[in-house]
Amino acid sequence: MNRFFVDKSQICDGKAVVTGDDAAHIARVLRLERGDEVELCDGEGGEYSAAIESADRKQVELSVSPRRESTAEPECRITLFQCLPKSGKLELIIQKCVELGIYEIAPVTSKRCVVKLDGKDMGARMERYNRVAYEAAKQSKRGRIPRVREVASLDGCDFSSYDDVFVAYECERELTLKTALDEKRPKSAALIIGPEGGFEPEEVAALEKKGARTITLGNRILRTETAGMAATAMMLCLLEG
Repeated sequence: MNRFFVDKSQICDGKAVVTGDDAAHIARVLRLERGDEVELCDGEGGEYSAAIESADRKQVELSVSPRRESTAEPECRITLFQCLPKSGKLELIIQKCVELGIYEIAPVTSKRCVVKLDGKDMGARMERYNRVAYEAAKQSKRGRIPRVREVASLDGCDFSSYDDVFVAYECERELTLKTALDEKRPKSAALIIGPEGGFEPEEVAALEKKGARTITLGNRILRTETAGMAATAMMLCLLEG
């Protein structure tokens, strides 16, 4: 069944309104009409069954069922701190991690990042990144849309609000995610992934001073665009299994 996100304010007294691109998609692309059913999500973990009452390319009016909690949202809220990869890879990371169940994505810069962003086009980039997150959340039937934060410097990040902080580090040989999660099952966690060139030792030392734990993702070295996806999948599998 087709699924659309709406602002919570657009749902009131058993009625809902869809506007903008989604209204045009419903009316002109999907050609849905009065009586056809869709799913709505308020982006805050609430879902609704809905039936179309009227539809045109500017506005779709629907009757909706009572709110129910989404079953698609993980109990552990994982924020991915992804060091900027080379051009084009961040969109793939966002898309796949949203599908897997990431809570939020924080692009960060570190000493070995190759990419240098131009502030002139950052607004357009962030709009694009959040659009990718939105489309991935809709496709995977998430109960909320993960936010992509503004790019920040890794050494300036505050991790004090997280129950646990993990750094995927190629020099770590002992602590696995399974062992770390057996010791402590967090409700919120920060997952830090380095750039193509990895972390410098002093960066890891600084993160450890902030309470981070270095973990190994196995005997093979993963590309930066693979590591975040793999670690997210591992964490949620271990926590939800």
